[in-house]
Amino acid sequence: MLYRPAVAAILQDRTGCILICERADASGAWQFPQGGIEAGETPVAALTREVFEEISLPRNAYSIVGMRGPYRYCFPAGLTKKGFRGQSHHYFLLRLRAAKSALNVARPDAEFRSARWIRPQEFNLAWLPPMKRKAYRRVLRDFFGVIPFDARPVRRHEAC
Repeated sequence: MLYRPAVAAILQDRTGCILICERADASGAWQFPQGGIEAGETPVAALTREVFEEISLPRNAYSIVGMRGPYRYCFPAGLTKKGFRGQSHHYFLLRLRAAKSALNVARPDAEFRSARWIRPQEFNLAWLPPMKRKAYRRVLRDFFGVIPFDARPVRRHEAC
């Protein structure tokens, strides 16, 4: 199989802001929580596991609003991960039901170093490695009707 099956979570608060997380291994690299679907696991089960592992939210802290995908990308030439040459994500739009303070990315084996809330149109594709940019552009267009740009300055809104 060429693409590793995976899920990604777009967590949205009541004001319409979305959660992005900065990777622990790459300063300035921001993305949605995501991860692979393990053998025998459904996409919803993988989503539930990944959201808890990466941002500490239990299933009752959010509701699933929608799902779209797959959105695929390939790794750079010659690179593989667990035998795959790319990933195929199903993206889930989640509505936060708990307080924002319930989020926690500071775990001992954390994938992320920090998290913040932005408006969907504020997402900057320059935060991503080039291989992921086309997929994120499609995701943000399909879920929110916005087309993000590369290297656009981001202004933080008070509502987030």
